[in-house]
Amino acid sequence: SKVIMNKNIFVLLAVLFLTACASSPRIETSQAPEVDFSDYGTFAFVQPLGTDRAGYASLISRQLIFSIRRELEMLGLEYIEDPAQADMLVNAHTHLDEKIRIREVADPFIGPTYWDYRYGFYSAWPSYATRTEVMQYSEGTLTIDLIDAGDQMMVWEGTARNRVTEKTRRDAAQVIDEIVVKIFEQFP
Repeated sequence: SKVIMNKNIFVLLAVLFLTACASSPRIETSQAPEVDFSDYGTFAFVQPLGTDRAGYASLISRQLIFSIRRELEMLGLEYIEDPAQADMLVNAHTHLDEKIRIREVADPFIGPTYWDYRYGFYSAWPSYATRTEVMQYSEGTLTIDLIDAGDQMMVWEGTARNRVTEKTRRDAAQVIDEIVVKIFEQFP
């Protein structure tokens, strides 16, 4: 019984650890006041898309167009090729930031050394030392803008921020698609 209870506690701790390590993007949206999205029936993408900085359609742009188009069509909007004929224009931007995280970490002291013969007599046992841990990481941001084509004013913006890892770089198309879905889950 005690072994089963210890095993259950271990499984619970493992599940909590894995849940805490799972990273999901932080989604933020904003909407222009008093906008009725039922007034929009068609959409087109701005030319060039904000992710096309080199004068050609990047792979990221192609994936964004595919994913955003699917989500807007599922919301009942019709895609048209000509931005001059659309009710709503769509743009997307990406940004990569290099960040540094600094934190103090407690390191337990394992035991005294030969020369540290007084250790333990004058301090609490076990003793903890602190060290500074510096970690550099990348954070990616994806922003989707919906623009009223007639007024040339943004009516909705969805932004996702998440840590970029080697896995997210390798599986970029899948990650972009999942993030676009999460952004449009917040659409009114």
